Amino acid sequence: MNDKYIISDELLSAFLDGNTSAEDTMRVLDAAAHDKDLQEIIRIASGVDEDLAMMKPEIKHIPMTAMAAHKKENYLCDIECEEFILHQFGIETTHKTLLDEAYRNCWLKEQGMPLYNIGRLLEKNNLSVSRRYDSTIEEIVRLLDNGNQLIAVIDNSMLLHDVVENTKQPNHAVAISSVSSSTDEITLFNPYTEEELTTYSLSLFLNAWAQSNNYLVVVNTTDKFVYEPYPIHLDDITLDENLSELQEAIAENAHEIWAKARTDQGWTYGPERNDQKKETPDMVPYCNLPESEKLYDREMAMQTLKLVKKLGFEIKKR
Repeated sequence: MNDKYIISDELLSAFLDGNTSAEDTMRVLDAAAHDKDLQEIIRIASGVDEDLAMMKPEIKHIPMTAMAAHKKENYLCDIECEEFILHQFGIETTHKTLLDEAYRNCWLKEQGMPLYNIGRLLEKNNLSVSRRYDSTIEEIVRLLDNGNQLIAVIDNSMLLHDVVENTKQPNHAVAISSVSSSTDEITLFNPYTEEELTTYSLSLFLNAWAQSNNYLVVVNTTDKFVYEPYPIHLDDITLDENLSELQEAIAENAHEIWAKARTDQGWTYGPERNDQKKETPDMVPYCNLPESEKLYDREMAMQTLKLVKKLGFEIKKR
């Protein structure tokens, strides 16, 4: 073979990893055009990459920015649900008052109410609110039994049997009144209907609710609310190597932000934490922190990067 078509093992390895320049890529391709063994190596390696890609679990992105947007005349579903819940707690208000409040605080967008803003009006009225994805019907039953009020986000067309393929999306807020295990039915305050409360097949509800990744807003008075931390599940998220490298930089900067805030508040270094003297042993450079403290910052950085990916965003290096 002509020497110009001979490439090094290092160049081939870089090519297979996708780390060659345009010029080096052409060198490898020219060599492969004259070497059947090299063609076979590239073909097999490409096939393995495709197989690995197919083996990666599909990410079920969280639709946090989806809009609860169903209207009936001038009444928006989420505003009606929050008004309904306020009335359950004896708090009198009107649809217009809540609508004005939502617009004034920029919680309500032109396209509807984003999932992450559902419940803000309830918070404004001094109720305690938490939001969770990947909830279950068993949790709904338990939360209702404990006196909570609940808002779920669904695909309304699926709930009403009017399903259009490839358009399934979380677009409608409903308040959950009760669940009957004996009849497999669920009773909802559905702003789309004329009735105060409407009963549906539990299976229909579950299919419609799945479109929002089982999004649930839990509401109660502050004195009766039992807080249950419910972070978003990120087990299906893996980070590319270049994102993993950001972990330490984010962790260190998080410590710097914390330390700057403490410094501005008058805190200084001390061998033991003393709130009266405003002294803490953590007022040191990140590299001098004990590993237990670094681990906390690293975990927060990693979970934040995974959450960004779970929400459907991409981080790309320029």
